[in-house]
Amino acid sequence: MQERSDSQRRVAVITPAYNDWACLPAFLDNLAGIADSWDQFSVIVVDDGSSSELDPITLPDVAQFYSVEILRLGCNLGHQRAIAVGLAEVVNRQQFDAVVTIDVDGEDRPQDIASLLAAQRAHPDSIVVAQRRARSEAIRFRLFYAMYKKLFYLLTGKHLDFGNFAAFSIEAAQRMVLMSELWNHFPATVMRSKIPLIKIPLDRQPRTTGVSRMNFSALVNHGLAAIAAFIDTVFVRLIVTTIFVGSFVAFFCLAAVLVTLLTSLTISGWLTMALGFALLGLFQVLAVLIIVSFLALSARSSISPPPSEVVRSYIDEIELLSVQPA
Repeated sequence: MQERSDSQRRVAVITPAYNDWACLPAFLDNLAGIADSWDQFSVIVVDDGSSSELDPITLPDVAQFYSVEILRLGCNLGHQRAIAVGLAEVVNRQQFDAVVTIDVDGEDRPQDIASLLAAQRAHPDSIVVAQRRARSEAIRFRLFYAMYKKLFYLLTGKHLDFGNFAAFSIEAAQRMVLMSELWNHFPATVMRSKIPLIKIPLDRQPRTTGVSRMNFSALVNHGLAAIAAFIDTVFVRLIVTTIFVGSFVAFFCLAAVLVTLLTSLTISGWLTMALGFALLGLFQVLAVLIIVSFLALSARSSISPPPSEVVRSYIDEIELLSVQPA
């Protein structure tokens, strides 16, 4: 391999792909436009068990890159787990200085990688992410997404306003591949890693070609996976909220009893019954939440294998499309 100068970094650009080969030529072409002497790019396309094949003839000239390769997974793991496998493989090789994760579909512009890497170079101990600004999806999607972000904040106390587009050091990657949360949700893992976060506002673009395969069910599961990464915080908030609401209901129940016993006023029977049933229901909800919280905490004693330990089990083949000569 060609040697690097002291100022150059070897950067791994990881992009998952599932039958998105039509987007890859434009992705590589746009990425080649920012390739310069500051960093050497190695593009790693994680083929998430695609049913179609890439036609190499469609690819542009990739001489600007240090290497271009495809990690072919033995089965379809899903978008987030494909990222986890790519990250773990990059860390295990011990050849890179920094990592960029980005989707291949063009909604995140490869040209913006330069901005993220510049910020990451200035703040090497931080993870730099693309903060979602304007989006190009339909109004219904944006409405549900806004509702989801509000729900996520209420349940976790954190703002989730970024996706998979990020730049960070190899040390940060080494930390994240040891976290089992990476299997399910990359942005949530970034937040749970406790690594300082820098957000750069960027607009989302329309896909380069084709339509997204992310249906409503997949989007809901993706959102639930993010919430599940903070399940300890979620249960605490739900328990506190239930106790708070239950205290109000108990107060009104007590007030109704006192009014009936100490005054000549009469309280409607249906109101008293409704308050009683509401209080009983809240006690049941509280009991269930406490039990489930203990079960979730006890499950931590059996930690699932992190991506770093099992990555090789999922890689079926590594295909080199281009590599710089020695």
